Amino acid sequence: MIKLIIYFLLLSSALGIYSDDDVFYCYDNLTDQELSEKIKVQPLDQYIFLIVSPLAFMCTIFITYSFIKYPNTRKMPGDIVFFISLSDAILCIHWFVTACYYTTYGQNPLSSGLFCQINSMFSIFAGTGEVSYNVVFCIYIRLTLKTQFKVIPKLPTILHSLAWLAMISIPLLAKFTNNNGLSIFGTCSFKYHPGFPLAGIVLVFLYTLISLYTIWYFNKAIPDDEKYREIKDTFAKYYYRYIKGSCIIWTCEAVSFTIAGFNCSYFHEGFLLIFITIGNSAKLCTPIVLSILRYNDPTIKDQVKRLWRKVWRRDNVQSELLDDDANFYDTIHQNLKFDQVNTIIFGIRAVCKSDVKAEISVQDEFDQINILRRYTDYKFSNDSVSNNDNAKLKSNYNLDTDDFIEEILYEIDNKGSQNESTVELKLLQSTFTVYAPAIFQKIRERDIKMINHFKSFDLVANQDQIKQFKGPDGGKGGAFFFFTHDNKLIIKTLSDQELAVIRKNLIPYFLHLSENETVISPIYGIYKLFRQNVEESINVVVMRNAMQIPSIYRVRTYDIKGSEHSRQVLKKNKKTNDIELKKITLKDIDFQNLEQQLHIPQQHRERLRKCLINDANFFSRIKLMDYSLLIIKMDWYSYSQNNSHIKEADIPNYFSCDLQCIPCINAVEKGIFYHIAIIDYLQEWNAQKIIEKHTKKAIHVNIALDTSAQNPDDYAKRFIEKVANVII
Repeated sequence: MIKLIIYFLLLSSALGIYSDDDVFYCYDNLTDQELSEKIKVQPLDQYIFLIVSPLAFMCTIFITYSFIKYPNTRKMPGDIVFFISLSDAILCIHWFVTACYYTTYGQNPLSSGLFCQINSMFSIFAGTGEVSYNVVFCIYIRLTLKTQFKVIPKLPTILHSLAWLAMISIPLLAKFTNNNGLSIFGTCSFKYHPGFPLAGIVLVFLYTLISLYTIWYFNKAIPDDEKYREIKDTFAKYYYRYIKGSCIIWTCEAVSFTIAGFNCSYFHEGFLLIFITIGNSAKLCTPIVLSILRYNDPTIKDQVKRLWRKVWRRDNVQSELLDDDANFYDTIHQNLKFDQVNTIIFGIRAVCKSDVKAEISVQDEFDQINILRRYTDYKFSNDSVSNNDNAKLKSNYNLDTDDFIEEILYEIDNKGSQNESTVELKLLQSTFTVYAPAIFQKIRERDIKMINHFKSFDLVANQDQIKQFKGPDGGKGGAFFFFTHDNKLIIKTLSDQELAVIRKNLIPYFLHLSENETVISPIYGIYKLFRQNVEESINVVVMRNAMQIPSIYRVRTYDIKGSEHSRQVLKKNKKTNDIELKKITLKDIDFQNLEQQLHIPQQHRERLRKCLINDANFFSRIKLMDYSLLIIKMDWYSYSQNNSHIKEADIPNYFSCDLQCIPCINAVEKGIFYHIAIIDYLQEWNAQKIIEKHTKKAIHVNIALDTSAQNPDDYAKRFIEKVANVII
């Protein structure tokens, strides 16, 4: 490349292509007319723009059209490639129009003229879009590899908003600061500013760092084994070339910009004008070379091939949508997610083997897991626990306070797990932390007649559940939910804040569950999976599934808090059929409109009311709020009809307390049972909730607004008044 530039310099000097008279001094205070006459588009540059830009436009527009033809491919990251190609297409039009103007009029347009002002805005807009979306692509890869178990709310909207914010604000900023117009390259774009000769090189350097970090993180996040080797090779083959190509081209542009800037400011040598031609050539190489490289992008390769056969070979290729699994990056994301779920289930099952050690021998199944260390974490010790509670723990449960802050760290290797069914499953190399194992084993023992945790977390039996799992489904919080194959248990992600809350309050929580009749959905275990290669962790909790039978037998689901503000899902005057109602979680006002109250036997009503009051007062004492009463109407009649071995008398065997499943006495709802549980109870009254409460009141200009967020005492009082004493 350097030799080629030297030969080109010597040739241009010998032929007199570039003259010292064509150089202008950047610090001269020239009028628009003088600047238009002084800055010339060299004949070679004109031919390059006129001939190459239409070819470059065809390269980019073909990719753009493929996304229009196959809408299913426009989901991320396909939409990112779409906007990069669209930006390149706009730049090609900009260069072609510039060359046409100069060819027609023999000089450049006036810098402040309408043509140059409009043309420069399009140039800056498209150039910013090209760079912004290349950076957004790096961010997307990083985030999707990091967050298999959590949805980032509106991620596509956020990333596109960032790119478009730059694409709109930078041209407007250039316009308002009078920095758009005729550039030293003979095109309308950013005016050259003598104070920033190295700006281009700095931008290319930053982009290169971001790209190299993306490659490094990708290689770290993807396991280095046979299953993922082809995926890594495919990504490397495409992305390494793309980064190398873009960095070389943009470096040529940046170096040319820098030398041309110094020549304009200091050197004033005609032969150095060749770097303007080199810079313009590099600009046109961007859409051509990078478009060719994008044709090998695993995201769009199939759609481009299909469109090529249809357009050019006249093959009778159907224009149907590509399959959902055609997205290369979604495939990576799903595979990592499946393997991570397998690893979590494997770890939980290994912990629960002690629950059934007297029944079966399972030693050989867990060769891949070893105890690293066992210790107690005293930062979570609860000094507020009374001496009476300590004595009670020792005498009644054979426990002491160290059991509540104990942690066991297991090491899981990545050799895979092969069981008696000869099904080999992929595990990720990681450490698996078990919190307070003795405490949660005691809680599991309370319900051992209803739930066999070891069988529920059978890896082979859960494979269909894992493969059907599409993504996190935790409401607006975006938490990960996984239901075991037998519908008995749920794995749910925990935030670090929620983990700290349950660990801090574990002693009173354990005593409340053990000594009271309660409908609090019990926690059966808390774990942390730490992936060693990427040094990132995820907290999960195992809880009882309130349904206990398949969700197809669910009639209604209600999430009740006792608040009325923003607690309605169904829109007024809009009819919703029963099939749609089964799929959505309804709220307080919906319950008032559809149910009014629970239709349950009187002997259950008083006990349930007393139970809810006791549970609410307990949460008030340990300063927790924002919990909900989950009410699910389940059709046990249809379930028993489809499962002849199920009798009505057997239904209580699915629950540790008859208050968790109460028959409906409404004559028109035969075989309907109310499944009842208090859920989402690990929220403290903190600054975020205080701000939420007062912000909503300010927005609605109503100081008496009954927001969901209340301090724990007021929350418990409202829960008792509007839930325990009204709907029960």
